[in-house]
Amino acid sequence: MSSLLRSILSIFSGKVIGIFIGLIFTPILVRIISQAQYGLYASVLAGFSIVTLLSKGGIFDATRKIVAEYADNAEEVSSVISVSLLLSTTYGLFTTFFVFLSIHMGLIPSIYVPYAWALISVILFGNVFTTVRGTLYGLQRESTGEALQIARQLIFTISALMLAYVGYDVIGVFIGYALSFVFLGIVGLITLSKYLIYKLPDKCEITMYVRKVATFGGYQLVGGLSATLLYKSDILLVEFFRGQTATALYQSAIVPAEMIWFVPSAIQLAFLQHTTNLWTDGKIDEINKNLQTGLKYAVLSLTLFGVGIFVLADPFLSIYFGAGYVGASTTLRVLIFGTFFFGVTRVVVPVLQATGRVRQTELITVGALFINILLNVILIPRYGIIGAGFGTGISYISIFVGNIILWERSPFKLVSLEWIGKLVLVQGLFSIIFLIIVSHSDFSPLISLLIFSPVGLVMFLCINILFGYVPIQPIKTYLDSIVRYRD
Repeated sequence: MSSLLRSILSIFSGKVIGIFIGLIFTPILVRIISQAQYGLYASVLAGFSIVTLLSKGGIFDATRKIVAEYADNAEEVSSVISVSLLLSTTYGLFTTFFVFLSIHMGLIPSIYVPYAWALISVILFGNVFTTVRGTLYGLQRESTGEALQIARQLIFTISALMLAYVGYDVIGVFIGYALSFVFLGIVGLITLSKYLIYKLPDKCEITMYVRKVATFGGYQLVGGLSATLLYKSDILLVEFFRGQTATALYQSAIVPAEMIWFVPSAIQLAFLQHTTNLWTDGKIDEINKNLQTGLKYAVLSLTLFGVGIFVLADPFLSIYFGAGYVGASTTLRVLIFGTFFFGVTRVVVPVLQATGRVRQTELITVGALFINILLNVILIPRYGIIGAGFGTGISYISIFVGNIILWERSPFKLVSLEWIGKLVLVQGLFSIIFLIIVSHSDFSPLISLLIFSPVGLVMFLCINILFGYVPIQPIKTYLDSIVRYRD
């Protein structure tokens, strides 16, 4: 198995387990706390995400890229890790001081102050945890990084639900969130001790690596912050213009819309460090091949999960969140359309960034953020959460267009219109047939999900196997090996 495929499968497995944990967590949570409290949870989590992202300074991507560059030299890897830990700790302490100061000066509204105290632990230990995962990714030990992430999600899920259930409500959820980072931050440091001896970096190491890590991380921070604001600023704006109940409905649309890009997300996380190595060795043809393969599986996965949730939006929201959330179905469909384009973009961006185009890709994301905020400010007061969905969807499409233009101007070969056209037509065929079948049925929400989810999967596989987009040769090889083993 190639190292790239192994990395993608490791990250993919972690994403699947993470989604499964989320599938258990969210429907239980919305039945423990009220809809208004869930809206408060969504808005506080959005604010959390922005502050913690700022505090990290792009360390995750910077560490995994630069560690990958020196992966063959254990001494240099150890130096990069030491510098990254120093930077992440410095960033965390600075952000913690800023939060303390904001609380002291009354800049944070009193309703949010209890959550700000929990945020402090998330900042300090979250930065350490992020650096550990970035190092493991750079060393192509993604399976270990994902195992740590899964453990953190499990601790968060169990502790948050228990605390919410016994009466701590939303604050209990965030106490569980903080505890998960504290515990796994410590476990992560122990795990990382296999790869370095903990020490403060000397002056030579700081001179050599700090600027490199901080500069790449800074560009990544700009893009990462813009990307986070793309799907968090609208939550905050919905709460500002429409209140917590509308925020809860919008959050219920965002959660499944973001689920559908977990395959492109796995590819994205694997591509950066692997493309860095290929680019260093001048293997442009292999990068082109990986890009096309990544795009194919991104489109296939986005079609399967996106069309499934698009068509079954009403029964999905009814069963997963409850009947009170079905009103978000139109917004969910709008978000899925934009998410499809954003998911495809996630495959292209790490390739461009690994080869020196990080500034351009981040500027595209910043531009999309301004489009998103402008459209949300205009549309949310008039159209509510549907307007927020349209604003975010259009901004996602603008990121796709910008990065395709950048790809066309890069040394890498664009996929042919004929190739992409055939792929899209086949996925369109599946989408139309599945939509017609579901629209002519009349079942209860639970029965619809139980019947049409497997029906859609079988249809998708049959159509894509027929047209050659889902290969069956690996399956035949695996089955043949089992038969030979038994014989």
